[in-house]
Amino acid sequence: MKVLLLDLGKIIRGGQRQVFYLARYLAQTPGFEPLVAVPNNSPLKPLLEEAKIPCADLPSSNDYNPFNIFRLTRLISSFKPDVVHTNDAKGASLAALVKKFNDSFKLVHSRRVSYKLKPGWSRSKYLAGDALVAVSREIQEVLVSCEIPKEKTSTIHSGIDAEMYELEQRQHPVLTLGAVGALSTQKGFEVLIESLAHLKESPTMPDWQCMIAGEGPLLRELKQQAEKLDLARSILFLGYQDSRIVLPEIDVLIIPSVDGEGSNAVIKEGWATKTPVITSDLPSNLELVTHEHDGLVFRNRNAKELATNIVRVVTDQTLADKLINNGSESVTNYTDKTMAQKYVALYQRLTGATS
Repeated sequence: MKVLLLDLGKIIRGGQRQVFYLARYLAQTPGFEPLVAVPNNSPLKPLLEEAKIPCADLPSSNDYNPFNIFRLTRLISSFKPDVVHTNDAKGASLAALVKKFNDSFKLVHSRRVSYKLKPGWSRSKYLAGDALVAVSREIQEVLVSCEIPKEKTSTIHSGIDAEMYELEQRQHPVLTLGAVGALSTQKGFEVLIESLAHLKESPTMPDWQCMIAGEGPLLRELKQQAEKLDLARSILFLGYQDSRIVLPEIDVLIIPSVDGEGSNAVIKEGWATKTPVITSDLPSNLELVTHEHDGLVFRNRNAKELATNIVRVVTDQTLADKLINNGSESVTNYTDKTMAQKYVALYQRLTGATS
């Protein structure tokens, strides 16, 4: 079976890693031939080339670029995929446009955010898909609420390759709290910074620092918030860093997402690196984390409650060990192979192929 994976992302985020994991699995599976179509400046290209996974260049990351439409049309005509699988909103637009003129393939869209579909083309491009995969049950419910036929939808949680994450002995002179993600509104880093101001008032907390790994439009605003709360010396803004490098340096991992979250890869990465996890109670996060079992959960946007949970996990080693041990078991349910196998089963159902 030929599968063309399409991604127009400009940076490496969770969705792009899923494309790589899926392409790698397909390339290693007898009977499957993957081709990954990405912009010529895509950060995915070096990963694909290193793994010897076939890839094809697109002129740009713009879904409405006529050269992109022409190039994808030519790719489909020459490669003759059984399935075209899009992995971001722009890719969904591009493939849906091409499908209007060439209906020779099954179209699969993966949806990774829980925002409602806007009326018009935003919804129509997903209706053009033969199957819509949500990376959480919450996202699937949102799609159905936007009048996407339920029978077209399914949930496949994103996975990670836990073997890629090294475990290092944490021996910091100072307790290190940390967060990883794009500095955008949905990630809620302003809630984290506000919680750190509450931490300063805790008499039971040891000396600490906080590392925030990520880049994005809110960097300046977050730095200003830190300065206003007299936290500038306590917070290290690292810029973009590969989570595999950062996570072994973090003693407590915080996921303060406020909306739009999919199947959060950072939670799984925390489990893989044996790091206690604290997360907001977004529905998609609760699909992964069970409070006081493999993580602690705080009410969304409640900075004071987040601070209380940080104190709990720092001052109660028995609790921290419990979260770490159970998290190590939980991550086995969200591997890259498990995720890829579910996509393979979907492709086979759509095309009528047998395993």
